Amino acid sequence: MEVQGLQNEKDKEIVITVLKKLNEEYENHEYFNDGASSRVILLNNKYLIKQNEKNVLMAEVEFLRLNKSKFFQNIIYVDEDYEFVVYEYIEGEIMKSVDNVDDLISKIYNITKNYKKYNHSGFGYLNEEVDTWADFLEQEIEYSKKYLSGYVNNDDILKKCIKNLAKYDFETKLIHGDFGTHNFIKKDKKLVGVIDPMPVIGDPLYDFLFAIVSNVQILTKVTLDKIYDIVKEPKEKVLSMFIIVIYCRMARCIKYHPQDMNTYMKVWYNLT
Repeated sequence: MEVQGLQNEKDKEIVITVLKKLNEEYENHEYFNDGASSRVILLNNKYLIKQNEKNVLMAEVEFLRLNKSKFFQNIIYVDEDYEFVVYEYIEGEIMKSVDNVDDLISKIYNITKNYKKYNHSGFGYLNEEVDTWADFLEQEIEYSKKYLSGYVNNDDILKKCIKNLAKYDFETKLIHGDFGTHNFIKKDKKLVGVIDPMPVIGDPLYDFLFAIVSNVQILTKVTLDKIYDIVKEPKEKVLSMFIIVIYCRMARCIKYHPQDMNTYMKVWYNLT
């Protein structure tokens, strides 16, 4: 089989293997370089071949097999050694701008509320579990502190939020874990796909709020009252989770889109 233009022999071997498994002829390929940690090849404009560490790919596959949604990528083929996974390609572009906030909010809420129950003894990132949900949130806060020391120096509010959340039970599910517009695909100005899960064992509310704070165009247009109306959970719980999630998002903001930091800080001070 004639395949040219791959960057190394391993990529070539994988592409040839995929073509044979799918009984397809080679047409074209393209490398994706979007800042993700994975090595991604688009094959024949239909299939995404994704290479990463075995535990990363295993976690993705487990999430996608458990949580069926028209917005998630279909699994086409899984290498038996998890050297690579082949997904159906979702046509569109990364949602850098949000065209219809209300439509997006409705869709992301429906996605998160339909996550399936996950029976597991641990919490947090799949294959890196900690003992409790609070442990995971505290771990995320500690990581964020490295970036936020010059912005937010009083963490008493975060400790209070952790304490508040401990009052409320929730049904444990396997959630996306990196559920933001940087992983949303849009076409014709609407959400059509969600990619690149970093599966977390925990509360779906985390994912819903994570999506809201992932983009200032959503964050500045969605009020707390609207969030309360949508999720219909105790206000104390929602507010506490929201504060933790936005704190952690601010650390990513400094790293990936510092131009938005002033907006995040305004929201932070209004909340706290």
